[in-house]
Amino acid sequence: MDINLRKKAPGLRAVADIRLATHEDGPGRGQRILIARNATGVAFDVAVDRGFDISCLSIGGINIGWHSSVQTRFPASDPGSEEGWGFLRNFDGFMVTCGLDHISRPLEVDICHHSHPQFKTKTMPLHGRIATERARLVGYGVNTETGDVFCEAVVRQASVFGETLELHRRITLPVFRSVLTIDDTVTNRGFRPARDAILYHLNYGYPFLDENLEVSGLPETLLADMRVGPPMPWDDYGERVSTVESSQIPETEPIVLANPELEVSVGMTYSHSHLTRLAVWRAYQSGVFALGLEPRTEPAEDRPLLQAGKRCAHSFQLVLDNQRR
Repeated sequence: MDINLRKKAPGLRAVADIRLATHEDGPGRGQRILIARNATGVAFDVAVDRGFDISCLSIGGINIGWHSSVQTRFPASDPGSEEGWGFLRNFDGFMVTCGLDHISRPLEVDICHHSHPQFKTKTMPLHGRIATERARLVGYGVNTETGDVFCEAVVRQASVFGETLELHRRITLPVFRSVLTIDDTVTNRGFRPARDAILYHLNYGYPFLDENLEVSGLPETLLADMRVGPPMPWDDYGERVSTVESSQIPETEPIVLANPELEVSVGMTYSHSHLTRLAVWRAYQSGVFALGLEPRTEPAEDRPLLQAGKRCAHSFQLVLDNQRR
C-alpha cells in the first residue's frame, strides 16, 4: 500500500476499519458482531454468532439490506421447532446462509448413510441449521499489504451419529473499491458421507428496495413478470418464488439491481460450478417487504453425498455503486 497514505493514516483507521463488538440490548443482546467500513462508503456488519452472515449492508449511508421484525435475535430459536419452521423466528439480515445439509421446506429424509444406531430417517427443518451456529474467528483486520478489509471464520454444524460439516468463510472488501467478495468452502469433517446443499439468501430492503427499483441480467420472461408486480407493500401479498437455471445467466455478467432515485446499484456475480440455480424471492407483504436473490445448489437429495474429507467451494461478488459520491 502507498507509503504516503500510511504516513497520513497509521493503521488506516482514517479510511477503513473493522471492529469486534457485542450487542448490549434488545433481542440480539450478547452476540458478537464485526462492524466494517471502507473509504468508498461501504459498510457492513457480520453476525459472528449467527452463521457468520452479513447482517447489515449499506453504501454512502443508504441501507441496502433487509431488516425483519425479528431483529437478529440471540440465542436463535431452534430451527427444528414449530414443526420445522423455526427458521422464520430467526430470519433477518442481508445475507442468510441456508444449509449445510438441507435447503427449502421441512422434509423427512433418509439418513442411513450416517449408520445411526436408532434412526433411519430424520426431519430436516426449513433451510437447515447453519444460520444459527456460532463461528470460530480465524482473523479480521485491515491488511496493509493487500489493501483489504477482511474477516474469516469457521462455522461447524455437527451431531453425534450425524453430520460434521464445516463452513470456512472469508469476506474481503478493498479499502478503495466497492467490491465485496465472499469465498466459502464446505468440508465434510466426519468419517461417513454427508448430505450437502447450500442456498444464499441475499435480501434487499428499503430504501434501496422500492417501487422504482430496476433489475437486469435475469432471463427476460422473469424480468417481465417482475415488472408486472413492482415492489410495493401489500397487506396480503405473502411471497412468490421463481427459479431459473444458472446456465441461463452468463457467469461473468452481473445481475444488477439499481435504484435510480437514490443513484445506487448492486451488481452480483456468482460461481456456477455448484450453484446451479438462482431463486428470486418476492415477499412484498406489508411489514416484511423484501426481495431476495438466492444462488443455490440443487437440493441435497438430488446431489451426490459429500464423502468424508471432501470439500465443495462457492463464491460470489457484489459490486456496489454510489453515483452521488
